[in-house]
Amino acid sequence: SSHFCGLCAVAPASLEVARRRHCILQLALVAGARASPFPKGFLLVRCPLRRLGDGGMLPQGGGRSWYHGYDAFRTLPKDLAEASMLGAVMTIMAVVVCTTLFVCEASAFLTSQPSTRIVIDSNTDAILRINFDVHMLEINCDHVTVGVWDAFGTEKMNVTKNVQKQRIDHKGARKGHPYTEDELVELEFSGQSFTGEEVAELDSDWGSSSDHFKHEDFSAVIGAHDFTLINFYADWCGHCRQFSPIWKGFEDGVNAGTEAFQAKDADGAVANVRALKVNCVDFEAACQLQKVHSFPSVRLYRRGAKEGQFEDYNGPRQAETLTQWMRGEVSKRHMHAGATYHSIFSEGCRISGHLEAQRVPGTVHFQAMHSADKNLNLAFTNVSHQVHHFSFGEAPRRSIFSLPAEYKRHVNPLDGLTFAAEKFHQAPHHFIKVVHTRFEESGLRSYQQTHQWSVRTIQRKTIPQAKFSYDLSPVEVVVRKGDRRWYDFITSVFAIIGGAFTVMSMTAGFMNFTSAKFKSSIGKHG
Repeated sequence: SSHFCGLCAVAPASLEVARRRHCILQLALVAGARASPFPKGFLLVRCPLRRLGDGGMLPQGGGRSWYHGYDAFRTLPKDLAEASMLGAVMTIMAVVVCTTLFVCEASAFLTSQPSTRIVIDSNTDAILRINFDVHMLEINCDHVTVGVWDAFGTEKMNVTKNVQKQRIDHKGARKGHPYTEDELVELEFSGQSFTGEEVAELDSDWGSSSDHFKHEDFSAVIGAHDFTLINFYADWCGHCRQFSPIWKGFEDGVNAGTEAFQAKDADGAVANVRALKVNCVDFEAACQLQKVHSFPSVRLYRRGAKEGQFEDYNGPRQAETLTQWMRGEVSKRHMHAGATYHSIFSEGCRISGHLEAQRVPGTVHFQAMHSADKNLNLAFTNVSHQVHHFSFGEAPRRSIFSLPAEYKRHVNPLDGLTFAAEKFHQAPHHFIKVVHTRFEESGLRSYQQTHQWSVRTIQRKTIPQAKFSYDLSPVEVVVRKGDRRWYDFITSVFAIIGGAFTVMSMTAGFMNFTSAKFKSSIGKHG
């Protein structure tokens, strides 16, 4: 015979009998409401029942359907469940939260992010290809050259294989022209500054090796002033002792800037002239280096002149004639004419191609050189440049479009950037870290770069070079497609739904409990 479950009302004393008959306590004591069909004070239980044709509504202890022991989702009849405003609000909130989180999770599942791992570099190539396309802004094609140096000590200069040069005209009416000697001196030394201690050192007499000054760099003294008037003397020299008071008055007047001792250049600007004396007994090495053969010897040194170049005074040892001679020499030069930096050449040069070097750290450099029919003052050349392309490896321009978006910009991070040297004896220097990268899905290989750069200040007689120093990482980055498993997605969805409704249920229960406590406290006080 078929069975079904129903509700029965039993007295509290008969509860044990109901349990032995496999009845389940469904509800506590009946409140005894007017509309309730059950007697007041009775308990509601759910029991197996026979149909009316099988002997009436008598509970029985056995014969339950097989699934009763496995049902983990038993429910109350709708008549016993009560809806509330709070439950509706919490349900709506749970649905909104579940929907939002589901959309986010589905988007993350459908959008695959590549995963990476780092391993020892597997590239065994012996040769590294370096691709470049650089526009030298201030050197024409007849005087620009490219070279490469590597950590093995191999150096290639003036490389012409696989290198093309293209002349690029300057825009506008400006034409390049060489710097004059006075322009070079003014621009080179116009921005120099000294501390108080350095000024005292550079302006002091070289009278004794036991004073508190070092007196180590004679050329630095010359470079600190437009003109330096020096009296070379010896303590044992009688003519030097006779000339000493005259020189003392002349030196004090010049160094104090007294108008009677001022000297102006060819443009009428007051020149910075310094007068001092050198004791060739205490500083014999310096005097020998300057080839001083007689005492006293008065010489006028000009800043920026070639080494060993000076004007020798051969007139009477009098302050007036010394002053006239000094003014005449200073007035020949344009020391403060307001010189500005300009192009030496009327055009630049765009140099492109590729080099092959050992697959070890190295440096690619661009610099000026002499041509067959013209020599340059190479120390004053400007290596400012614009990079149109710089990369490593075979055909990166064609393969770059096949790379993931986040890896494209690291193949050639220098492209389109300009690097300028604003003054003489400066040169941009690039530092590039190269990491070999392998993409498993597509089989592509790429050299990724990180780039830093700075403007180096070099020595006066050093030829400026635009350097691209690179260093190869000993590891490689392996990139693979980061697909998620379908069961990860399903698990996440179940967690979202269960978590949202659990949290909302706990919140609703807490609020109901709080509300009941609050109402109970009001009833007691009322």
